[in-house]
Amino acid sequence: MTSQMMVDLVPVGEDVLEDLLALAVAEARPGEVMPPASGESADDARTTWTELRKGAFRDYHRRCRVNLTAPVPEVTWAVKARGRIVGAARLALVDDDPGAREVGLWLGEPYRGQGIAGEVAYWAVAAARTMDARRLVARTVASTPARRTLERIGFEVAEHDGGLVGTIALA
Repeated sequence: MTSQMMVDLVPVGEDVLEDLLALAVAEARPGEVMPPASGESADDARTTWTELRKGAFRDYHRRCRVNLTAPVPEVTWAVKARGRIVGAARLALVDDDPGAREVGLWLGEPYRGQGIAGEVAYWAVAAARTMDARRLVARTVASTPARRTLERIGFEVAEHDGGLVGTIALA
């Protein structure tokens, strides 16, 4: 998918996975880009990249590949802007509600604040609609830029558990 801003979402095949991991290690903390590794609690600081976390990152993205023979509840894509991998996006089932999808996004530090998150969110709205979802949810850290991005796209934003939860009705 391409927007006027030259933002593309590409499948995370093996050819893309190592580049995505290299970006994550260089420009993000593990807690920003992936769920806890096996054996870690959600409360762990997860600020350091270890071999365990790198392996968990690879496993996570391999599990989240589009698979027509065995559908997965969550799919990830690498985000490319201006021809470079700048982060990853995901679309997932949420809240045991077949009419809801959750969008997730992380960007490497140098690529934040450039409008890329907004472009990905517009894509997520369109993709969720094609799946007959009635609502789209976004959870993020509490920050003014995150709130502004979500509100600009049309999400209703509320503070929840120290973060922000945005919801947009699609039907």
